[in-house]
Amino acid sequence: MRSFALATVLVVSSFSSATALADEARPAASLDPSLRGPGSLSDASPQRRHPMISLFIGFPAGYFGYGGVPFSIGGRYLQPILHDGFVPSVNDSFSIEIGADLYALGASRFFGAMLAIPIEAMWALHFSQKFSGYLKLGAAIELRFLGDWCWGGVCNGVIGAGIVAQLGIMYAITDAITLRVELGYPGLKVGLGFPL
Repeated sequence: MRSFALATVLVVSSFSSATALADEARPAASLDPSLRGPGSLSDASPQRRHPMISLFIGFPAGYFGYGGVPFSIGGRYLQPILHDGFVPSVNDSFSIEIGADLYALGASRFFGAMLAIPIEAMWALHFSQKFSGYLKLGAAIELRFLGDWCWGGVCNGVIGAGIVAQLGIMYAITDAITLRVELGYPGLKVGLGFPL
């Protein structure tokens, strides 16, 4: 029994020593659980952002009140304005996105379509070289056609305006393709971005 206890102590102490040596050999950045290193949130060095063209499919929950399942397809052009953003101590950026969304809205008592032309301001936090999160706020001109556009006894004209408020993420799958997901108003959008 005494030899078993001694063997156990030797195995545990050998394992502990090997783990300590491995930790010393490992770079400091991999020991730190926070996001550090080039391109990370704490990287306050000057950055260069690229314009991007994105294609989206969407489910505009803001239009579910009309009945049916609304659907949209759209595109955006992102133009960086401030490559280093507003906060000097973090890796952020400020961009403008413009584009168009074509909505199909359907119901038993209503069918319509709409073309929205949004302009959106985007503030992004770059957590790593591949992953970013962002907030977008903007407005859109809405051209409504194919059906009556009435809700609660109030009928809208052919031209209107709408708001855009989205939280989103971007993940660079490769250098040429970025996955994008946005949630907010008017709904959920999933798409692919292509940096230029």
